[in-house]
Amino acid sequence: MSLASMAFKNLARQKRRTLLLGGAIAFGLVVVTVVNGLSGGAINTLESNLSNLVAGNIFISGTQKLGTDGVEYRIGDDKPLLRAIKELRIPYTYLSRESLVRQAALISDSSTVYLTLYGVELGPKSFLRHHLSIVQGSLDGVAHSDGILISEASAKKLDVKLGDRISVQTTTTSGQQNVLDFTVRAIYRSIGVADSLSGAYADLARVNSLLNLPPGDYNELSLYLKDLGQSELWGQKLYDQLKANGVPLWPRSSDQSQIDSFLREGQWTGTKYLLQTLGDQLSIVKGLFSALNLVALFILLLLYVVIMVGITNTYRMIVWERTREIGTLRALGMQRNEVRNLFLLEAVFLALGGIVSGFVVGVGLLGLLTFPDFSIWKDFTILLHNNHLSPTIDIGSFFVDLLLVTALTALAASFPARKAARLEPAVALRSTF
Repeated sequence: MSLASMAFKNLARQKRRTLLLGGAIAFGLVVVTVVNGLSGGAINTLESNLSNLVAGNIFISGTQKLGTDGVEYRIGDDKPLLRAIKELRIPYTYLSRESLVRQAALISDSSTVYLTLYGVELGPKSFLRHHLSIVQGSLDGVAHSDGILISEASAKKLDVKLGDRISVQTTTTSGQQNVLDFTVRAIYRSIGVADSLSGAYADLARVNSLLNLPPGDYNELSLYLKDLGQSELWGQKLYDQLKANGVPLWPRSSDQSQIDSFLREGQWTGTKYLLQTLGDQLSIVKGLFSALNLVALFILLLLYVVIMVGITNTYRMIVWERTREIGTLRALGMQRNEVRNLFLLEAVFLALGGIVSGFVVGVGLLGLLTFPDFSIWKDFTILLHNNHLSPTIDIGSFFVDLLLVTALTALAASFPARKAARLEPAVALRSTF
């Protein structure tokens, strides 16, 4: 305790030097805290917004083999899937049966747009009523009709408004081309550059007619979890449970090109299911944010290499300035290891003060960034929550930074500290400095 008290007093004696070194450490923590907070919040908001648009964060799709060459993307008997979900007691808010038409062509009198058409249940309890921002029209009366719901961006590209008719063209499950007419009944708010991920929405039965799917069938089962952060956990558990129950599955890592290769080679029979989470579908986007975090970490390490050099040189100067003081302490009975520990404690306290201060300032900046309204930032609405940034605070990363930076600072000060400990009392007391 006496060494700790002395270390605090020594830091207080050189306020300017302490503030400069501590401020450099704090600056590094501010940068990392803000970058990690913004990127982590952006990923969480992206997943939440897309989960709202695609009605889930765990998806199971079915591929059925017909004869030697025929293939259908559909789920006929979903009892094995529902049984596994019930056995695991997965905490979900919504379970949605959907028929997806990927790369459907929406055709108006003046233009064509290619996007995903979702055939969903549009009744009073529809998932979309609570998770989609309708700006024109409503979902009332859309169920069991030819109504279609499109985004603002799609409506602009197609040059259509409420009540206009558009045609949707796609390939049926049997490989034929089919076209059906729809009426624009509602328009929802666009999500910027990711608008192509959202698509359009129509009644499940109507989309089944477009695909020539039997009534009651569909091609994707979606779960919207109560805790979106557990999608990977429950996704893997559900995969393992289905596999244990003998349900034929594609590997989790399968992509559409691999499945198409199996289809061409005919190496399977019956119906096989592909289970994916939203995280699987967003792996590229997550990789970009992870790269951003790595860049921030690299900058932090580079900054602290510079700071370590500065700390080492500073403590060499401190040892030189305090040579007679060290000699006095040694003459009064302080041991070599205590002299070394005194300087190390000063460095550790300096690091802790800078780290905590930097983290507090970083959290404060993140808090301030939640106030501005970024509604004019239309291209990146997908990264906003109610037009505001929603950064996250990662306490785990803070403690990792705490240990790392403290260790680096102590290492930087250890060389001058050992030199101070090796000073002979008599020689130190004769020093004129």
